[in-house]
Amino acid sequence: MKYRLNVFACLFVAGLMAGLPAQAQQLAGQVERQKGAASRSAGAGTVDLVQGAQVYVGDEIRTGPGARLQIRFDDQSMMTLGEGARITIDQLVYNPDGESSQALGIAKGVFRFASGQIGKLAPGNVSVTTPVATIGIRGTVFLGGELTVGMPPGQPHYGFQITEGAIAVIAPGGSVVLDEPGEGTFLPLGRVAAPTPPRQWTEEEAAEAEQAVAF
Repeated sequence: MKYRLNVFACLFVAGLMAGLPAQAQQLAGQVERQKGAASRSAGAGTVDLVQGAQVYVGDEIRTGPGARLQIRFDDQSMMTLGEGARITIDQLVYNPDGESSQALGIAKGVFRFASGQIGKLAPGNVSVTTPVATIGIRGTVFLGGELTVGMPPGQPHYGFQITEGAIAVIAPGGSVVLDEPGEGTFLPLGRVAAPTPPRQWTEEEAAEAEQAVAF
């Protein structure tokens, strides 16, 4: 009898431990729109995403060829991803009556970010990092990613363009502030440099960026 009780206790504890990873996951938001294949991974597991699927803090989100993905976070901020994108949800703490913070890491691809309640209440607590710069949010809608136009042909580069509000583009070689709708800047990939002086993007530059995230 004592042996059976010990076995039962061990199984009970093991069951609780097996359930901990799922219970410990912190919900960050859900998929609002989707076209094509996308997935999320945390640890060793990978899950295909569909419209309405939930995403969690710590997830790495990927999109496939020709895909588009739009995520609405708990604070009503929105991230739209183009094809071949890879991002991580590093932090999402939304407390309307207390401390809130959001941190997103962009590893690859073109994206559009629209800040939400955290950006409204505590813009200094929202951070978006990219391969070339960290973006300081000031309550905004902006786009960024790897582009082909905007700098000399054949030179891999990254661009940022503001649609609404303002952002600070902070790179190892310098920083600029974008605060006029349609204004943008570029940085080369693979070497340290300051962002180019802010200017209104041409129709060609803006069109390439917009098409990369358009559904």
